[in-house]
Amino acid sequence: MELMVAVTLGFIVVAAVGYLYLGSRQSFRNTENMARMQESARYALDTMARDIRMAGSLGCTSMNEAVPNFVAPAPGLTNALMITGGDTGTDPLGVPAATVPRVAGDALSVWGAQASSVTLASLTAGANPYAYKANDILAVVTCRPAADAPPVGTLRSAPADLTTLPGAPADEVMEFDRFSYYIGDNPAAVRSLYRNSVNDGAAELVEGVEDMQIIYGVDSNALDDDTVRAADQYQTASAVADWTRVVSVRISLLMASPDNNLTAAAQTYRIDTDDDGTPDAVVAGDRRIYQTFSTTVGIRNRLQ
Repeated sequence: MELMVAVTLGFIVVAAVGYLYLGSRQSFRNTENMARMQESARYALDTMARDIRMAGSLGCTSMNEAVPNFVAPAPGLTNALMITGGDTGTDPLGVPAATVPRVAGDALSVWGAQASSVTLASLTAGANPYAYKANDILAVVTCRPAADAPPVGTLRSAPADLTTLPGAPADEVMEFDRFSYYIGDNPAAVRSLYRNSVNDGAAELVEGVEDMQIIYGVDSNALDDDTVRAADQYQTASAVADWTRVVSVRISLLMASPDNNLTAAAQTYRIDTDDDGTPDAVVAGDRRIYQTFSTTVGIRNRLQ
């Protein structure tokens, strides 16, 4: 009898310890997945925000102020093309990349000078700190022209020998690129945010991005008459009639946890799935955790 009581008590203790372990394990999984989602969303939004802020940049000037010269095969661009977008089913420039199809959400394409500049004299001397390579699109900008003259920029494809790049020694040289953002499936068949570069091709930015919705802040007043350039309304890409009036971008990323079976039942999340500007309630098809992360980014070259 005493042995049976002892065995029963032992089973109860083991069951209690097992229950606590399973509960702690599930709590740890939830916390770990939430942390990974937040880290991925923060990195993705920070990267997109940096490129959006620099849209239309030519270093010491911008395409909003001066139309650059073009040397083929560098593309001829206008101020209207420095940022464009597409709702579901409409692809802006660079979307999708040839090797990675687009599978969901909205898409965005931005042009602009990247990173810092170097002087043409330093390239001639053999210095190449930003690893420019042949056929990269480079912006060569005269930032200190004759008195009262505006800066002058030229877009050209980099020659194999950078020391033959034409221009004045004091001209500033920087990489000019188009970054296109969209959602595609990675090799593991997981939806991911991709970034397609003219100079470097497509690359997976972060995985676990189920959807991306983008609306654009439009200054509906005449820009030349505004005392302050600011968004008067936010519109989907299909509703934007004049891309030169877009002064900000609002991005919403729907992130999904890497692991499944984290919730007791399928979660209901909210995101604009039909591009009407209003979030919709959607029931998930699995038991992963879903969370939407959003940010609004001003286009600096159009707000100044």
